[in-house]
Amino acid sequence: MKTIVALLVVLVAASPLNALKVPATGSGALAKEFQPFIDLVPIDKVLALTKTYLAQDKEFQTGIKLVRGSEVKQWVQDLEHASEFKTLINYIQNNGLDIVAIIKAFNKAIGIPPLFSVIRAYLAPQVQITGGIQGYVEDIAAILPLDEMVKLYEDKMEHSKVFKDFVHEIISPKYLPFYQSIYENKHYMNAEDEAAKAGINRHTFQINSQLLLTASIQV
Repeated sequence: MKTIVALLVVLVAASPLNALKVPATGSGALAKEFQPFIDLVPIDKVLALTKTYLAQDKEFQTGIKLVRGSEVKQWVQDLEHASEFKTLINYIQNNGLDIVAIIKAFNKAIGIPPLFSVIRAYLAPQVQITGGIQGYVEDIAAILPLDEMVKLYEDKMEHSKVFKDFVHEIISPKYLPFYQSIYENKHYMNAEDEAAKAGINRHTFQINSQLLLTASIQV
């Protein structure tokens, strides 16, 4: 389910936070399958938690600064130029989810090419936090209905052909070299080096880089 979660991260990041609607194209079949997952996300709580971390937690602030840097921006562009990525995007687009529109919005939000707006940390509400990037992940997990999401995933794998075909497509061996290359990219490795120099654990930065990118768009 890890790749599904990654796509949900992009969907949340690229959609209006107060009105999440998965964009459809053609039949809209795949978009209809993802909408119930998005409906389960407590957007207001996620946004409030993210703003609080941005206002109070130094490690999180550093992580956000890094994912807004030039190395991560180039990393994202390199991944988007990969032939395997284009093949996957074509599959998703042709099966009813307007992933092209999502990526366009995502790129604009992270500053490819324009830079995103400055952090407005002073708007943060008062929310109790665990602290640190790993703490942010744990706090987000605590407010997500993960059991319901897993149940929904299992139900769709059993009853939805379009969803099951999508999962089989993204886990296809033909994409394995691309997936393996993601964190071997020189720009990502440079960003990871910067994170390590700033005191952030390399593994923590790597496994949460997508989530940090999403957080950088929320605030």
